[in-house]
Amino acid sequence: MEGKQNNKTTKFNILKVVNSAICEMSEFPKKILKYATPAAITLLAIATALFVANKTSNNFSSVFEFTTTTLITNSIFVLAEFIIASLVIDILIKKKSQ
Repeated sequence: MEGKQNNKTTKFNILKVVNSAICEMSEFPKKILKYATPAAITLLAIATALFVANKTSNNFSSVFEFTTTTLITNSIFVLAEFIIASLVIDILIKKKSQ
C-alpha cells in the first residue's frame, strides 16, 4: 500500500515539474506546441479511422493498409519532432537571452 502511495506522489511531482516547465516556456515554442500537437493528433486520428475502416470493409486493400500504417507512423514521428523542436528552441531562446 505504501509503495502505491509513493508511486502516486512521484508521478504527481513529475507532472508538476512538466507543467511548470511548459508554463515557463517562451511564446514561440508554446505556439508550436499549441498548434502542432492538435494537428498531428488529428492526422493520427484520421489515419487510424481509415485503417480501421479498411480492416473492417469487405473490399480490403493491402496497399491502402500500407498507406494508412505509414501515415500513422509518420504522424507519431511528426508529433515527437515538434515536441523536441519546441523544447530545443526554448532552450536556445533562454540561452540567448541570458
